[in-house]
Amino acid sequence: MSDNSFEIQVINDSVGQALRELLAQAHNLRPALLDFAEWAKAETDQRFADQADWHGQPWAPNAELTLANYLRNHGGSKNFKKDGKLSAAGTKRLAAKRILQVDGTLRRAAFSYDATSDSLRFGPWGNGLDAYAAIQNFGGQAGRGLKVTIPMRQYLPVDVDGTLADPAEAKLLDILATHFQQS
Repeated sequence: MSDNSFEIQVINDSVGQALRELLAQAHNLRPALLDFAEWAKAETDQRFADQADWHGQPWAPNAELTLANYLRNHGGSKNFKKDGKLSAAGTKRLAAKRILQVDGTLRRAAFSYDATSDSLRFGPWGNGLDAYAAIQNFGGQAGRGLKVTIPMRQYLPVDVDGTLADPAEAKLLDILATHFQQS
């Protein structure tokens, strides 16, 4: 991995046990992992649409500075009246502003996945977004001198402690059980 990338290792006894049982029966988990990846891809897209995490909690709103920079970089002076107040165009632009979605790059990158016979890699990697994606998903300190606090806006199906979010765990167990029964 590059210096600015991150890796999520899922630590979960029930998922681990289900994987071990499935491996004992079938040595190729790829079909099950691909099914889960496709489900997680759709659910991750839903996180961006709902602007809420995997537990249904709304994402923290954008900071005032983020919104000011957005207006400056998207429409510039058209967003303001001569007296410095927001224009109708600026008000409309702010109302349409979606969290974590200036140009859709992070949303599109979140859908990357690669499945092998015994592993699944899901989320943005190797595209220069690794560090940005991690800080947006998990929150933390960023910027010069790490003076800016970025709130957690969980869009990937994994919690800070490395466990799958409850809906993702339930779906993965369901998919593994289905594939296990078919073996």
